[in-house]
Amino acid sequence: MPPMPADPAAIRLLEAAADRAWPPAETLPHDGWLLAATGPGIGRRVNSAATLGDGNLSLEDKVAFVEAFYRARGLPAIFKLTPAARPAGLDGFLAQRGYGEDAPVLVMTRPLEAVPASDAPALPASPSPEWLAANAAVPSHYQAAPEAFRRLLGRIRLPIGFALLHDEGTVGAIGMAVADGSRVGLFEVGTIPERRRRGLGTALVAALLAWGAGHGAGEAYLQVMEANAPARALYGRLGFEAAYRYWYRVRR
Repeated sequence: MPPMPADPAAIRLLEAAADRAWPPAETLPHDGWLLAATGPGIGRRVNSAATLGDGNLSLEDKVAFVEAFYRARGLPAIFKLTPAARPAGLDGFLAQRGYGEDAPVLVMTRPLEAVPASDAPALPASPSPEWLAANAAVPSHYQAAPEAFRRLLGRIRLPIGFALLHDEGTVGAIGMAVADGSRVGLFEVGTIPERRRRGLGTALVAALLAWGAGHGAGEAYLQVMEANAPARALYGRLGFEAAYRYWYRVRR
């Protein structure tokens, strides 16, 4: 993997875009951090504290506040860290407090060429029952909390496109894109297991990128688990490069 730039300002911009595209049910700013809570079964990003500001309080007090916030909601305290995490030394402080590193993720980006809106694919702005059923059939997607996932989709206030590809009369691949000014984020990209290795993922991503470019985006981003080598290889072939990584700290 090539070295990744770790420009804090660029990381903050991409993290803010991802948070707008994937909004939690509840947020609470606290001394430079942003605490997000949504509920169980719907992933870590919308149930974690984003640690992008120094603030003025002691680190001990801030971490204790986060722990109390999540304890009151019946959720584990989770901290989301990036190379821009603040204050300095936070990762080591959490490790000493008994928080283990969990679920490292790569954020990958690529530039997009302009596409006239008239040439971009017209994707549905809401998920069909077929799309939702197929998404639940993809491993690691939201089988455990389908209603929470639908509510999350309903909170998105940006343009959304839902793509679905058929293969031999049945759904083969699905994905969605969220346009946000000069950026488009790709989410929930997946191929039904028995339909893999047929080029469906490549075609699906191409459709989402064209849709995003047609909505004015000049850059695409996505998040992929660091351990998911096949997905990383696919995105690399499609022109994506690793921009930075983020990870979570969860008390063991």
